Amino acid sequence: MMMRRIIYMFCATLLLFCSSVFAKTSVFEISKGEHKLFVAGTVHMLPSSAFPLPAAFNTAYEQSSIMVFEADIRQLETAAGLQLLMQHARYQDGNSLTNVLSAKSYQILLEQATEFGLNLQALDSFKPDFVLINLMQLALKQAELNGQGVDKFYLDKALQDQRELAFLETIEQQLSLLFNVSAGDEDVFVEQSLSELQHIEVQLHNIIKAWREGDLTALADFAMEYADTPAGQQFYQRMLAQRNQDWLPQIQAMLTTADVEMVLVGALHLAGEANLLQLLQQQGYQVKQL
Repeated sequence: MMMRRIIYMFCATLLLFCSSVFAKTSVFEISKGEHKLFVAGTVHMLPSSAFPLPAAFNTAYEQSSIMVFEADIRQLETAAGLQLLMQHARYQDGNSLTNVLSAKSYQILLEQATEFGLNLQALDSFKPDFVLINLMQLALKQAELNGQGVDKFYLDKALQDQRELAFLETIEQQLSLLFNVSAGDEDVFVEQSLSELQHIEVQLHNIIKAWREGDLTALADFAMEYADTPAGQQFYQRMLAQRNQDWLPQIQAMLTTADVEMVLVGALHLAGEANLLQLLQQQGYQVKQL
């Protein structure tokens, strides 16, 4: 379960099939009266074989004048952004991996890190979340599954086309969430995450299949698996449900203007309890799947 919670932020997989031109996708038109925008579910990392994307993505892009992303990932390419990442990824109170993990959990983590050529001792001042994300990325790289995602593709395209950009949250907000998933439950987090790392390709295949087909039922099943334990329910509320609530008024404000936005968010924000599409429908907006 725990590794799936990280995979949601860094999804990557192989393209399994070519979608039918008539198939539904993870792109939705949101409207009320004369105002509309598009909400598109994304996978944050994809291999090059996953392109071109389903046609509905480009349809939404061509009709939009403003591109809205979760956060401005360009900041992580700056010195200030990297410093911010280190501040959130590393313990600031003198704590360490060897202090927060039991001997058993640390040994399991050490064995997996060694297998991937990662020097765990050099990362002792970092949080388990950071170490596990690095292990996941190494596993994806080894499987050649760590290419450009939907978000980065459209960010680059929007910059090239000189489109106006907007962001739903700051990069600091994202980092704070991402690197505090394990807080208070580090041993369970590490052991479950490493167990699921062995099945990462299968999990990602399932995510991409549901995403590409616009299968909200399958995505909901995947999303709600987070909530099967108290720790998982806390994660679901923090990483998905609460962020959906935070984004809702921003999207509602967009729907009061003549501009048409294309809002790109992780696909799991569009499925499961208190998902973004459901919240919009509850506020009286029409939701049409493309």
